[in-house]
Amino acid sequence: MRLSRLVGASALSFLLLAGCEKERQQGSGSKPASPAASGATASAAQGGTPVVTFEGGAITLEQLQSYIAQMNPQARSRLAAPEQRREYAEGLARFELFVAEARRRGLENDPEVQEAMRRAMVQQLLFKEFDEKAPPVTPEEISAFYEAHKAEFVQPARSRYSHLLVPAPQGSADRAAKKQKAQALLEKARKLQPLDFDAFDALIKEASGNPAATPAEADIQPVTPEQLKSRLGAEVAAAAAKLKQPGDLSGVVESSQGFHLIKLTDVKPEKNQTLESATPQVRARIARERRDARVSKFTEELQSRAGFRTDEAALQKLQVDPQAPQATTVGPAPGFLPAPPPTK
Repeated sequence: MRLSRLVGASALSFLLLAGCEKERQQGSGSKPASPAASGATASAAQGGTPVVTFEGGAITLEQLQSYIAQMNPQARSRLAAPEQRREYAEGLARFELFVAEARRRGLENDPEVQEAMRRAMVQQLLFKEFDEKAPPVTPEEISAFYEAHKAEFVQPARSRYSHLLVPAPQGSADRAAKKQKAQALLEKARKLQPLDFDAFDALIKEASGNPAATPAEADIQPVTPEQLKSRLGAEVAAAAAKLKQPGDLSGVVESSQGFHLIKLTDVKPEKNQTLESATPQVRARIARERRDARVSKFTEELQSRAGFRTDEAALQKLQVDPQAPQATTVGPAPGFLPAPPPTK
């Protein structure tokens, strides 16, 4: 009973440590650490100082030192005490015992194991072909990208508004009546919750006289004060300038086109990201885009060599019923290339 409990606790502790470290390294784009992948028995055969031994192999001091060197500081802190180090070393050894027992039972040929191995091979192929061989992003490339996309990093303050217009061109006979309609709509708008933009959009439809109008037709994209003035006129821009918080509502604004209500829906502050501060972001983006392009080209080459083709007529016969009951799982779902599709 004591051994069983120790195996469970130690194995779980090891897996948690290895899992956290793997997630950290995968997130940073580096190759994941996988102690078991190197094989304890292989290391023992090559020599080293055994720490934990078992029939057919050992966990060596050199192995442990290598694994710990690959851990981040947080993971290393979990091995500060001698007992924690013992637990980690013995956990690795117990893992090898489980591997050996799984092989003894023939689980290397289990469909789920085979599928996991296929996925691991694809991941390793992608890593070796596109991560290990990735050329560094130069400062010149970063600077050129920043200048070409400067609008993403340097932007003036902008705001988004919902715009209600009761059409009444200057000189129209019903202009006075339309102004009264705008005043009535203003009273309705004031009774709404400030952030209930959907309800305000309903008033926009009522004002336009077009029940089929959609919010997208009325909702202005983020604009500067100058852009708003150019689109809707000086009177509307002056009223909008007085709105400070999302949900703020103007009074009725009169212009030559008719009568307006403006509701502030979003505020985007000024953005002034320098080249220096944007460098990590730009470097990662260039590397990602470059990698995606290389993977896409590589995929095209593989498909070309393999005579890759799709029978569209056969594909049309594939039945997909979202409401059908789920069938019993009979094996692992097949993997797929985790990469962008080839360019057309």
